[in-house]
Amino acid sequence: GYYSSQLVAFVRNVLEIVPVSVFGILVQISDIFERRLQRLPSKVQGDKLGAFAQLGERYKLSMMAHEISIFADGVLSMDNSIIGGIEINPRKLLDEGLRKEMVRHVTELLNTLLQFDFAADSETVASITKHQASAMRSLASLSRRLEGFQSALECIEDYVSIHGLKMWHEEFSRIINYNVEQEVNKYLLKKVLDADSAFQSDIVPIPRFPRVRNEPTCINFMGRMVSMLIKITDTQYTTFSVEKSGWFMSDGTEVCGLKTVSLLRLAVGVYGLTGIDRLLCYRILHELHRFVKFFRTNVTKQGVLLEQLRDELYPEWKTPIKAVSIYASASKKAEMLMLPMLTCFRRIGQAQLLRRMIRFELGRCSRIDAKTLLQSVSTLNASILSSENPFEKSPPPELKKYCDMSLALGLGDPLQTVFMATDPLEGLPVLLLLCVIAYVPKLSYNPLLGTLSKNKSGYPIDGWPLIAGITTLLKQFHPSYSKSFLAYIGQFVRVSIATCFERKQMRKDVASQLTEDLRSVLVLVDQFCDLSCIPKSALYEHIPQYVMEMCSDL
Repeated sequence: GYYSSQLVAFVRNVLEIVPVSVFGILVQISDIFERRLQRLPSKVQGDKLGAFAQLGERYKLSMMAHEISIFADGVLSMDNSIIGGIEINPRKLLDEGLRKEMVRHVTELLNTLLQFDFAADSETVASITKHQASAMRSLASLSRRLEGFQSALECIEDYVSIHGLKMWHEEFSRIINYNVEQEVNKYLLKKVLDADSAFQSDIVPIPRFPRVRNEPTCINFMGRMVSMLIKITDTQYTTFSVEKSGWFMSDGTEVCGLKTVSLLRLAVGVYGLTGIDRLLCYRILHELHRFVKFFRTNVTKQGVLLEQLRDELYPEWKTPIKAVSIYASASKKAEMLMLPMLTCFRRIGQAQLLRRMIRFELGRCSRIDAKTLLQSVSTLNASILSSENPFEKSPPPELKKYCDMSLALGLGDPLQTVFMATDPLEGLPVLLLLCVIAYVPKLSYNPLLGTLSKNKSGYPIDGWPLIAGITTLLKQFHPSYSKSFLAYIGQFVRVSIATCFERKQMRKDVASQLTEDLRSVLVLVDQFCDLSCIPKSALYEHIPQYVMEMCSDL
């Protein structure tokens, strides 16, 4: 009853001094592991063995472990007792108390160290580089502190009769999932409150902290990490390269790459990376909903223009008469729609490329650390996909568990994700063609990075994010939309080549007659097919293969 539960709560509060004292010593142990104790290499020379012994530090460790064992021995020697009809297990009380203290210390550490100073009024190339270096130092410091906590828990687990590593993973995953759930609330109409959360607990509560002044839109440290990644990979200052797997400044400095994602994994673990991936998914979904709303409120008003343009360009395999004037007229009439579309595509593409790098890091680690689990989940995934009725073989709750496990192992391609189901948007492929025509002149091929980069520094456009954004949008619709978009691009390329031949005399090297804009279009459509997993044979139906080969030789 009520009074029994109050008595149990009182006993728990009285006995809480034991886990508080134990964890106070545990913090000191973690400090020794983190800062003072040297790592023992696999091979040590005999004359240097004394330096690695560090007898003084190890004596302190043994003394602290002895103190912890004294505290724990008093609780563990107590028998189970019944208070008001409720049985009290001292071992369980000790376990819950240690979990509570661990959650409190870890969340305070995450909240303190994962604060990034990105001032909105000082976003320049120099400030981005400076803040990126500061963020990497914070992540490295967090990685060392958490590793010290984990080592300390493993060190004392035998003295207090707990499973230290299991406790660490259970509580750390709960902390990450709870903060992701709260951060996702800003994208949801129906918020998930603490009372409804599957990750919050009355006995072992996860504390909440006020928002920081630098990031008022972020609810907690998970949102601040995503915001930090978005800011250091801003398309206004950086260029993404698939070949080099990273974002680079105009001077060639890497601001975010595989090392950055690897450092993120060391700091917040696999749970943190999957949480960032989930937040990026909600960000993409939010942008897709905004685009659909924008299309239905603004683009639909231009429905007559798009329908007229489709009629003039039909059939796509044929070169229309006065095609150049048709493109120019349509682009001028739809000029007001282009900037909102560019903003949407670069945000979606930026998030998708970040998800791709996170998925690569998860896959790399799983291939090294969890080979058997990776092969088992891959086989299970293949068997479910090959079955006639996957839901009969595996009910939805089980499928969700498999999906979460696949994500943690880095399986699948993020760019093939279907985020939403929506009604068809008439005229979307033609509108995407006008978007390409409008922004291709602002891009040029960068051979050092193997990508399309901005002609003018400071302009918010980049090749790969733009292509990834268009790819993700088209993936939400029927495959015929992608085929139609390819057909329109192919028609535009043929028109451009014909126009080029009309204006210039024939030369030996045909590639020299291709304009810079045409080269950029060919690179864009080739990279679009790579991201969309469209076979080159489908591309060659609209653009001759020899034209694409000339593009690759440039």
